[in-house]
Amino acid sequence: INTSQTYVHLVIDDENIYQVGEVGYDAWGAGMPANSMAPVQIELCEFTNHKRAMKAYKHYVNWLRWSAKKYGIPLTLDNDKPTGIKTHAWLVQHGYSNTNHTDPWGYLTKLGISKAQFAKDLKKGFSGKNIKNTK
Repeated sequence: INTSQTYVHLVIDDENIYQVGEVGYDAWGAGMPANSMAPVQIELCEFTNHKRAMKAYKHYVNWLRWSAKKYGIPLTLDNDKPTGIKTHAWLVQHGYSNTNHTDPWGYLTKLGISKAQFAKDLKKGFSGKNIKNTK
């Protein structure tokens, strides 16, 4: 992971969760004005190997759920309310980001994960082992 060009709070792959920035403080991965509104910004690493990609996706979902619970954020995805879990694409579409990013949809679509499936996974979660947080 190249942390010199990344300042989100966490980067998640198929093995670990890397803390890049201090959770709760402003990061600059979402764009303005979203950066100051997001207590946790998380990047999902992309893999061409489907098995690794799906394992990373599960880590991502689990950590999003944990973060949402910690900060009192509803487990809703990209709804029309200002609360809930928001993708970068939603932030851009609704004027909360001065970027043109559309993640995570291009990558999740390649994995066969629809918006409806992602929303369901966020709401219901997965069963499994705990994930270690690695700096």
